Amino acid sequence: MAINRLKAGVAGQGESSSWKEKLSWLSRSLSLLFVVALITGVIWGGEKVFHKLDVPIGVISVKGQFSYVDQGEVQRRVEPLVDGGILSLNLGGIRGQLELHPWIEQATVSRQWPGGLVITVKEEVPIARWGKTGFLNSRGEMLEIPDNSILAHLPLLQGGVNTERSLMKAYREIAQLLQPSSLKIASLKRDERGAWQLSLVNGLALIIGRDQVMEKMRRFLVVWTSTLKGKAEQIVSVDIRYDNGIAVQWDKQSIDEKNKEEQSLQALKTKVSNLSGKV
Repeated sequence: MAINRLKAGVAGQGESSSWKEKLSWLSRSLSLLFVVALITGVIWGGEKVFHKLDVPIGVISVKGQFSYVDQGEVQRRVEPLVDGGILSLNLGGIRGQLELHPWIEQATVSRQWPGGLVITVKEEVPIARWGKTGFLNSRGEMLEIPDNSILAHLPLLQGGVNTERSLMKAYREIAQLLQPSSLKIASLKRDERGAWQLSLVNGLALIIGRDQVMEKMRRFLVVWTSTLKGKAEQIVSVDIRYDNGIAVQWDKQSIDEKNKEEQSLQALKTKVSNLSGKV
């Protein structure tokens, strides 16, 4: 009898444990269903809210200072890309397409609620001319516009194929070096042999050579400041290819005219002096 009661007790405990496991499983299942239902409701509600707020773009505003880019062209480039509502727009894609334009350095695209798109354009700045219709920006990248007459005042850079970046780098370094002396570059050329030539706005030509460009330019500036600055009108060119010194080509006609002026002035002074003595 004792054995039977023991078996019955064990069986009761087994049934009780089984019910507990079933209740625990049911509780976990209900919790999981509740979480799934909650997530589904949030997603469904979120989609409803998203579609309600994702209104079509009604106004495209283009801002910036425009010299070489047409404002209407920017708007026409953007319009085919605006194929969704304000929330579903790919702002990065629009920005990337605009920056493919050769004269747009940077574009900023932002949403303006409730249904507007604001585009701010920063144009490329031409630093120097390159060829007949080409121009270089500060990074030495090639730009082209149909009419280059409005940029005729820019310095002219000349060099071989794929030398735009090196020419621009040299131009910027030399221009910075010349700035304290108020000398400005009119043209900078590197020929097929690698030799550099520089023309200044005041008409002076510099023959630099193939190497140690900046060192030679510093040496020239020392001589220019101390000796040549006051005689600029009498100089045709300066050859600075030498390691120790420079060679100056003088304008003979200008010197002769200056000597004649000095002789005439001296003769006038003498005549005035003689007249004063007679009086």
